[in-house]
Amino acid sequence: MSLPTKRFRVSAKNFFLTCPECSLSKDDALTQLLAIPLPTNKKFIRVTRELHEDGSPHIHVLLQLDGRAQITNQRIFDLRHLHSSRCFHPNIQSAKSCSDVKAYVEKDGDYTDWGEFQIDGRSSRGGTHDLLTRYADASNATSEQELLQIIKEKNPRLFTLQYHNIKANAERIFARPVAMFQSNWAYSSFHVTQGIQQWLATNFDENSTAQPFENNIFILKENIDRQISLILEGPSRTGKTEWARSLGPHNYICGYMDFNTHTFRNDVMYNVIDNIEPHYLKSKHWKQLIGAERDWQSKCKYVKKPVQIRGGIPAIVLCNPGSDSSYSEFLDKSENISLRQWTRQNAWFEFITSPLYTLQRDDIDTALTTT
Repeated sequence: MSLPTKRFRVSAKNFFLTCPECSLSKDDALTQLLAIPLPTNKKFIRVTRELHEDGSPHIHVLLQLDGRAQITNQRIFDLRHLHSSRCFHPNIQSAKSCSDVKAYVEKDGDYTDWGEFQIDGRSSRGGTHDLLTRYADASNATSEQELLQIIKEKNPRLFTLQYHNIKANAERIFARPVAMFQSNWAYSSFHVTQGIQQWLATNFDENSTAQPFENNIFILKENIDRQISLILEGPSRTGKTEWARSLGPHNYICGYMDFNTHTFRNDVMYNVIDNIEPHYLKSKHWKQLIGAERDWQSKCKYVKKPVQIRGGIPAIVLCNPGSDSSYSEFLDKSENISLRQWTRQNAWFEFITSPLYTLQRDDIDTALTTT
């Protein structure tokens, strides 16, 4: 008595297909797979074409669906030759670990994708060796996004629970240098006061090789134990910011203080502090910035460890007259007497009432409107 034939059935949400001796290109195979109707929507397909040792081509497929599907037709994923009646019948099995199948089908690099990979958090491998392999893959990433994607796929639990730390580390590893500001003004177009000239002579030497529009007009003097900062107060639209940013490489700190690697560099000549109210700077790093202190630290948002600031460079503090913005008026308050004494020993105050430009009035208005 013959045994009854076992009925074909695969119930799964994710499928691994292997089609031996299939001459289709990976793109043609993907096109046919997308056209196959299934009980639930397709979410992701990866198709790879692999040549075996005997030279015969194989097609491997990872297919992810929106929900579980029960496949009872073993010919449903058959692929057809484009120019003949020949069919390529794949082996159909459930993908126990999508991450493992995805890694397997991409090992030769000749693959094509459709949709977005659905992370399942399962892996058939384990142990110390596998953990080290995952760390190695993350360490070998060539971009911040690639590193985050590797961790997301290979350790989704860690990615979800420690996202802020992982993101901060990735940003530090692949930090891009802050683009240097390029002034639109030749330094000769400014007319500065005698006080500013004296402050410049105290901290900088002129760069004789600089071109008119280059951002290296001055060079920071060497062998100075502590640089002297400048607090420049004057009305709006007098060119304070344009002048301060024309001297050479600098950090521009405006409105909010954050010393992350996206906005702050340690290899500049000076810091420009613009539109920072004095009470806010006092609560943060008044003495470190204005006092040109060396080797100090600052806590940045979403970064666990403090950022190390090299320091040792002067600051140009720009402010307008008025009780909320004037550093001079702020320091004249009784509660700031000791801070005023310290600041006057570490910074020069300069007050202007007229523009620092030597351009015609129309040129000044146009410049201030466009910058």
